[in-house]
Amino acid sequence: MSDEYQALPDPDKAYPVVRLLVKHGTTLAIAVGTVLSIAGIWAALAGFGWAWAPVGLLTGAFAGLMMRSYVEVVRLITDMLLPR
Repeated sequence: MSDEYQALPDPDKAYPVVRLLVKHGTTLAIAVGTVLSIAGIWAALAGFGWAWAPVGLLTGAFAGLMMRSYVEVVRLITDMLLPR
């Protein structure tokens, strides 16, 4: 028999990383930005130079923004293409 007409995969079990990003993406984006910001502040306080504090804050904000935009793209694709 041909595999041409196989049953579609269960949408709840297919694409687990996409489902994780859809469900927890905002929290993950905030966590990434916060961790990078704290790392920059820590580097400045540890004696690596005062410039690490603003670099860490800017990097954290940029990484959080990029992560958030990625999550929104994944949500858009999920809404349009994946079955529910």
